[in-house]
Amino acid sequence: MVNLLVNGKPVSREDGTLFGDFMNSLNRDLATRAHVISVVRVNGEALDEGRESNLAMRPLSQVGSIEITTVDQIELAFEGLTSAQAYARKLSNYCRLNGQNYKTGNVKEADKNFLDLVDGLENLTQLVMTSQSVLRGKYRDIHTNDSSLRIAQVRLVSAIEELLPAKKQNDHVMLADILCNELPEALQEMADYGIPVLQRLRTS
Repeated sequence: MVNLLVNGKPVSREDGTLFGDFMNSLNRDLATRAHVISVVRVNGEALDEGRESNLAMRPLSQVGSIEITTVDQIELAFEGLTSAQAYARKLSNYCRLNGQNYKTGNVKEADKNFLDLVDGLENLTQLVMTSQSVLRGKYRDIHTNDSSLRIAQVRLVSAIEELLPAKKQNDHVMLADILCNELPEALQEMADYGIPVLQRLRTS
């Protein structure tokens, strides 16, 4: 007997249905409703992609208790924007602190933090782009890329593009200037003016 719950509701499937086939079918169905899988639990434990692949060829009856939680992709995008806004402000402060390290000659500490900063910037830009892409698909007749957002995106990309060559050349004066001024200001602009353009779609 298959013990299968989706969002807390029992779902009926044949015992011999392969786990991988069921997941593919579920994903196709969710896509038509702009939903995505948030968590898959088997016998109470959350599955990662590796474990999910290992179970793909096993019948549902041999997998055990399966609980799946799905989320609305649009709501997830708006939640992502809220996180991105808070993260941008946090990164802005982090930039200034690291810029001060370069300015005062604390290069070892600054270099150590630099990699974390780059990872953070990459995560932020990816989060905003992903959310924007999802919302553009939903709000096709509404402009999701007005001048405030475009300017904020261009300014942020420009600051990041200046940052990497300065690091490659170990130009600590330039790094301090970018990290204390241009980059945190660009991040603040993204948080205050860029991201809200997309957030306002919720009330459109």
